[in-house]
Formats: sequence, C-alpha cells, structure tokens
Amino acid sequence: MSGQNEININYLHRLVLQESENDVIQQINSNLYNSISEFLKNLKDEKHDGIEGKINHTMVDMITDTTSTLLKLRLEKASLKNSNQSVLLDEEKYILDSRAEMVERRETILSGILNGKPHNLDAQ
Repeated sequence: MSGQNEININYLHRLVLQESENDVIQQINSNLYNSISEFLKNLKDEKHDGIEGKINHTMVDMITDTTSTLLKLRLEKASLKNSNQSVLLDEEKYILDSRAEMVERRETILSGILNGKPHNLDAQ
C-alpha cells in the first residue's frame, strides 16, 4: 500500500479481520495511520449535500470505527506477554510507552506508601 488512495473500508475491514483471526500482531504498512488520517481529512473536507453528504458522513464513521477497532486489537495483543512488539507501528509504541510510565509511577507511589515514605506530588 503506497498511500491514502488505497485506503478504503474494505481494506481496513480485511486488516481488522486478519488481526482478530491471529494470535500474533500482524505486520502492516508503517504509514497506515498517516494514510488513514489523510484519507479522513480529505473526506471531511469534501462538502456534499443530501444523500452524498450522508454517504460521506457514514464513510467517515465507518473508517473511524474500523481504525479504532484495529488499534484496540493491536494494543491488546501487545499488552500480552510473549507478543512480538517489533511489528508495532510508531503510534502504537508511543501509546504503550505511556502505559510503562504509568506502571513506574504506580510502583513508585505504592512503594513509598508501603515503606512509610509518602511521595510529595507537589514537588513534581
């Protein structure tokens, strides 16, 4: 897939199906989320009236829902032990990095509480 011109609901649906039918994270185009973003931007910039406007709005909703499902599936798999995180896209790695930071913060706070050393959040 070379760009946004190849993004469509059928393609995204196939990606979600492949992802949901396999236990491992599937390798996908590294530019996928950027392509989807450009495609949605173009769809939203198009001004249509009547039935064409409704179709356009429905297409935006379908692409949005399908992309959300794909991202959720991939992140759920990545959260499992023994997952191959090397095939994750940069956006997905960024999200998972925030989870790791949350775990660190939780452990720091909990450790302080349990060891009688309260953490001063105002000092942050």
